[in-house]
Amino acid sequence: MITALPHLCRLLVVVAALALIGLTTAPSRADDYAYAYADDLCYDQTSVQEQVNGIPAQVLTAISLVESGRWDARRGARIAWPWTVTSGKDGRFFPTKAEAIAHVQALKARGVTNIDVGCMQINLYYHSDAFPTLEKAFEPAANVRYAVDFLKRLYAETGSWTRSVSRYHSATPVHAERYMKKFRVAWREAKDHAVVAGLPPVRDIPGRAAEIEAANQLERARLEAEHEAERAASREYAETWRDEKLRAYLARREARETARDAS
Repeated sequence: MITALPHLCRLLVVVAALALIGLTTAPSRADDYAYAYADDLCYDQTSVQEQVNGIPAQVLTAISLVESGRWDARRGARIAWPWTVTSGKDGRFFPTKAEAIAHVQALKARGVTNIDVGCMQINLYYHSDAFPTLEKAFEPAANVRYAVDFLKRLYAETGSWTRSVSRYHSATPVHAERYMKKFRVAWREAKDHAVVAGLPPVRDIPGRAAEIEAANQLERARLEAEHEAERAASREYAETWRDEKLRAYLARREARETARDAS
């Protein structure tokens, strides 16, 4: 019994090591899924909310491209990214909402206050009462809805959508002019995308808002189901890999012990 304990301990260590290796080396597409899942979250909101709220077509979408646009190689185009955080000149795109929130919390812990978040890059200092929580601030629907309210307030003050857009980023003329140059480029991108995607005429969208949102929810449910299937397949692969490695180890150990006994 005493001589068997070291072998048992070594076996338990090997099993634990194999389990760890299996879990860490088994192929996973979690990061790819995280990106694919969030690709349209901003666009889903800007494309509907701008029409439902009477904002000219593609204006919110274009603003989102300026604010949180990142290049998507799969599509060959810019897309607005919901898990974007900018502090000064440091702008970052995170794979998940949780990582984006953690980054904001870390910035705040260091005393940083100038932080823009989400699809529309709402500044948490100048709009400190915009959201009850960071979780809500990164929610695409809430983030875009606040941008809509802010833009409509600017329109009420200026009477011009052009001036409203220029002041979305800053009321300082030099910054506003620079922003408008970026906006015009993004607006052309957004309009081109709308044509390619075959979106319904502007006048039809308000009446179809519920239908569009229902379709978006179905698509998100489909992606979630695909993700769960991929996770299950990854778990099965990892377990199979561990079992095979363990059997091979036990076979080698038994062969060594048999050879030692025979000698």
